[in-house]
Amino acid sequence: MKLRLALPTDAEEIGQIRVSAWRAAYQHFMPLDYLSALDPLANIDSLRVKLASPTDDFKLTVAEVGGLVVGFSIIGDPRHEAPRGNVELWALNVNPEYWRKGIGRRLTLHTVSEAASLGFNQIELWCINGNLPAQAAYENCGFKLAGKERTSTTLTGHPLHEVLYSKIL
Repeated sequence: MKLRLALPTDAEEIGQIRVSAWRAAYQHFMPLDYLSALDPLANIDSLRVKLASPTDDFKLTVAEVGGLVVGFSIIGDPRHEAPRGNVELWALNVNPEYWRKGIGRRLTLHTVSEAASLGFNQIELWCINGNLPAQAAYENCGFKLAGKERTSTTLTGHPLHEVLYSKIL
């Protein structure tokens, strides 16, 4: 497996991975009509633009196996009120065909290392409360529950309960 900075040409594969991973992982947390309506090409043009000029406040890494993009992670400025020096792991998705092969773990550890090398003090992430496989994976990578929770209907139209995890760098 190879980890590298995403390129604009990876945008469509990233969209496909996001949709397939969400449909597989979030069936118990999000309405099925919402999941089935997800469009892998949504926001592809804006993603290509961001990938053409990566910055410290938006960095997308992909995992390749045999030249095929099979997963990705995104770090960026926290999307909630957070102390200065924090960065957020916005997304970590792996194609379900490649689950349980260590790709998510490698992406997570790489992202943590990348955040530290960029000079951040702490990395945070929001995880759906009750998504036990994801929660265990993050805990195995050294993340701890930060004691904050949030519930929002903005994304799906139905309540989505999340818990905050953090790791000191």
